[in-house]
Amino acid sequence: MTVLSWKKLSLRAGSGARRIAAGVLLTSLIFGTGAACGGAGAPAQAPVDMSSLKPAPDSTIFIQVESASREANPFAENVRSQLVASFAAAGYKLVESKQANPDVIARVTVSAVEETSMFQTQVNGQVQKSYTVTLNTSLLASSDAAVIDQTESSFSGEGGKIDKNAVDRLVFNLNKSGKLESWAKNVQQGIEKAEEDLWVAGNAEGCKAGKTKDACDGVEAYLKKYPTGKHAADARQAIDDGKAAFEKSQEEAKAADAAEKEEAAWKAAVVDQCKKPTKSYDCSDVEAYLRKYPTGKYAAEAKTAMKESEAKREALKKKEDAVKKRANRADCVKSCRRYYEKYYAYEILANRCIQNECN
Repeated sequence: MTVLSWKKLSLRAGSGARRIAAGVLLTSLIFGTGAACGGAGAPAQAPVDMSSLKPAPDSTIFIQVESASREANPFAENVRSQLVASFAAAGYKLVESKQANPDVIARVTVSAVEETSMFQTQVNGQVQKSYTVTLNTSLLASSDAAVIDQTESSFSGEGGKIDKNAVDRLVFNLNKSGKLESWAKNVQQGIEKAEEDLWVAGNAEGCKAGKTKDACDGVEAYLKKYPTGKHAADARQAIDDGKAAFEKSQEEAKAADAAEKEEAAWKAAVVDQCKKPTKSYDCSDVEAYLRKYPTGKYAAEAKTAMKESEAKREALKKKEDAVKKRANRADCVKSCRRYYEKYYAYEILANRCIQNECN
């Protein structure tokens, strides 16, 4: 049950004056003119037109409510839900905790100052005090706590009840100032510049050329930081192209090295000597070349040289074998004579040795 009770008044006028004052006070109580109030509360504010708000920026916001005093606690406990509703209705993106890494902290400090009045409201026997409640709001950048924007809104309240219009006005003021929008735009431009700088530093053209194994390190660093970035598709293509180019260059280098080694082997083969041999083994280096490069650049020439000189080399081989055989027999004869010269019947033993060992 709600009861209005008079505070103790000191009226020094006559009885007529008392009757007039009482009439004024009673009229004020009955018709709600407010003339009975001895102190001024927060002035009533017209509802704001939330439909006229500009589109909210993409920045995420965490609402942090703080109470400035014991009297403000009931209002601080109840205001968060209305703040969430008003911000969300205006299109702002809210997160439930700081752990979600919001872009912006909306710090709302709630203060409450008791309003003076010549009468009191009682609810169930308890005096219901009325307060001027102020919602002081600061938008802070999460990265460095820099103040982006500030505003406040006040209302008269009691029992922790929140005036929706006052909260809407906070959101309305922040939206109309455009400071959060400008800040978000600057942040986005900074993010885009940082991404662009990293992309340029990555040297995509150098990556595509793939001249070295680490040619794509810069592009890979970009892609690691911006997997869905503006240049992500180009980065992946550059890396693919770079890998293909590097593999190709490696293959070309191997081929060049192999060709160089083949040239050296062919030069060492001395094919002209094989074509006009003076020794039976004058084609041995050509044979070595063919064993290593059976389908090589000079394989056909090598085979032709060996075929054309085959008969001559065979003839030379026979001569060399005959010479060698004669030389071997001479050595054998010398050995037999040297060995048996100390024995009796030297000639018989030496000749037998020569006949058995040297023929």
